[in-house]
Amino acid sequence: MDADDEIWSALDKVAETRTLLVACAFDGALAADDGDPAQARAEQQSSEALNVLIALPATTVAVVSERPAEEVAELMFLSGAKGGGRVVAPEGVDALRAEVGATAVVAVGVLPDPVPGDDDVVIGLATILGTEDAPYQVEDVDDVAELLEELASLRRRV
Repeated sequence: MDADDEIWSALDKVAETRTLLVACAFDGALAADDGDPAQARAEQQSSEALNVLIALPATTVAVVSERPAEEVAELMFLSGAKGGGRVVAPEGVDALRAEVGATAVVAVGVLPDPVPGDDDVVIGLATILGTEDAPYQVEDVDDVAELLEELASLRRRV
């Protein structure tokens, strides 16, 4: 990935936050937007990184989708919603942040609120409309997987 140092620095900083919410759009960020939504499946690498994040203390993972939670669960390779894994609609990210008391959010393919906090890392994707205003941009699901792996690695060390 040709991400600039700013993204890596932002992830490094946010990994140390007290309570982290990681919110990733399913379609386009975790699963490639290849035409037929019924055939969409999450990238294995992203699922593995999210499983690591789910297992970490003070870390909540949200898959953001308009799809029913049961359908998302079938399309993901997550270890379950054992407290750290959730499925929310795009408009539910802010409420989830408040519920878990997240001091920072890493949002991939979604804009968590009109004015993200200073410690938030909002990553847009060219394939998802509406995220072009995000401070950081990545190209595709492979870049998302790489970012999630790095975040999991950094957060694990905290």
